Amino acid sequence: MTKRLPQLADKHDCTGCMACVGACRVGALTMQMRVDGHGYPSLDAKKCVNCLSCENVCQSIKRFKGCNDLNLSKPYAVWANDDQLRFYSTSGGFAAAVSKSVVEKGDGVVGVSFDGRKASHIFVENVDDIKQLQGSKYVWSDASAAYQIISDNLFKRRVLFIGTGCQVAGVLSCFTNHPNRERLYTIDLICGGVPSDLLMEIYRKEHPEIEAISSFRTKRIYEMKGIIDGEEIVLPKKSLPLMGFCAEQTMRYICYDCPFSFAHRHSDITIGDLWGESAPVEQREKGVSLVIAHTKKGRQLIQEADVTIRTLEWRDILASNKRLVYGHTPMTCLRKNLVYNYIRKDATAFARLYGFTSSPKHIGGFIMRVWYYLRRKVEEKKSRIAISKLLSKSANK
Repeated sequence: MTKRLPQLADKHDCTGCMACVGACRVGALTMQMRVDGHGYPSLDAKKCVNCLSCENVCQSIKRFKGCNDLNLSKPYAVWANDDQLRFYSTSGGFAAAVSKSVVEKGDGVVGVSFDGRKASHIFVENVDDIKQLQGSKYVWSDASAAYQIISDNLFKRRVLFIGTGCQVAGVLSCFTNHPNRERLYTIDLICGGVPSDLLMEIYRKEHPEIEAISSFRTKRIYEMKGIIDGEEIVLPKKSLPLMGFCAEQTMRYICYDCPFSFAHRHSDITIGDLWGESAPVEQREKGVSLVIAHTKKGRQLIQEADVTIRTLEWRDILASNKRLVYGHTPMTCLRKNLVYNYIRKDATAFARLYGFTSSPKHIGGFIMRVWYYLRRKVEEKKSRIAISKLLSKSANK
């Protein structure tokens, strides 16, 4: 009798959370980087024992999408009181402050580390190592190793997992029935989508003198920094990894209609940058974090951390953080033709298309750039309407 192989999400629905890899106990599933520059699970049918644990975990992720009931969660403006932690953070240093609080109590943190080329989730249990988790990383992080790390540690201590909404959903799906589930704490991010690794691959090939990428952003300034001859320098403003991230035309398919963009989420806390007038004037230059508490455990993490907290109203933050509740992004034919263009175009032409740097003399790319700009304006209007309805609905409750 032929065994039925597990049915996992296809490339249009896969979030890359790697929960299926984490659920497999026989090593039949591994992460594989495909030609579009995104990581997907790869099944070795010979090793598969047909337990369907991976399939069950993948399907149950849908349970953790959240909702837009604004009365279920509370937003705050937060910044770390430790000046050094705050200085090396992209915004207010809340994640670093919480991580410090957790490890000082003998517990551990699983967060994203970027080695200058690739990002992956690592385990941190010492205060000195928290710096490895700081800063924005506009690349996909391989979280496949996180599941075993969490499993190994939950039996003896608390574990804080930090990742995107879909990654948190994957972790929650895997550990829903764990006997020490209450020791698992989760923080997810207001995510702008996951770009293809092709952006970094092409950029590194074109600039072999760059030994590593050291930073994607300095507080409110979007700029890449790299290491050349052992020294950190600011890279040109139109660097492909950064421009490609902003152009949003190489993301995973599911990112164009994110199923985890909600005000109330199953994570304990959601974090992001506090933009606009809602950030205290005297604190803006140093950076301020937007922190949304969803659960009692989330409020506990905030109270334990050495941070300053200011209460916010939803109407103060949604206009400048629409991705929090509105997960739609216009997708052009560039995304559908990503692999074709990667194979057929040279690096310069690819950068013009996917970094949206085409000038009027490059007709095709310029037309696409204008078309995308107009589509984005339409989406911005839709998001404003959606947010207005959401605020009105909440006020009438």
